[in-house]
Amino acid sequence: QQQQQQQQQPRQSILSESLINVGFPISKESTLLVSSRAVTALATKVRGLRMVACASQAMAWVAHSKFSAYFSWDLNAWDIAAGMVIVEESGGLVSNFDGTNADISSRDMIITCCPDSSVEEGLLRDELIQVLRDNDCLQY
Repeated sequence: QQQQQQQQQPRQSILSESLINVGFPISKESTLLVSSRAVTALATKVRGLRMVACASQAMAWVAHSKFSAYFSWDLNAWDIAAGMVIVEESGGLVSNFDGTNADISSRDMIITCCPDSSVEEGLLRDELIQVLRDNDCLQY
């Protein structure tokens, strides 16, 4: 029973174990600056950071658990449509920066892979949102 309770308890932090892909939108100076702040804020808090420029490719890698998460700003429907389906079918989460479910009209997103357990669902997303909020990375 003790082992069962330990399995049901969420880990305190999974951010430090995570490989995160950060979007690097260069179409506007404001998004470039906010993504640079996010990289600085996360660099010492995660296992690793990557910057794959193709949103749908990064989302597919999250769905396949090659990345723990992907987030970006100012996305377009054609950037994310296929990736959203792939992530959702794999059990991952596609969220807005406020933690609500994203849809095809969402512009700023956090995508996280399928959690290890139902108690951990949303934990990585929430940790990322907190770091982004604390470092002024949600507005551009």
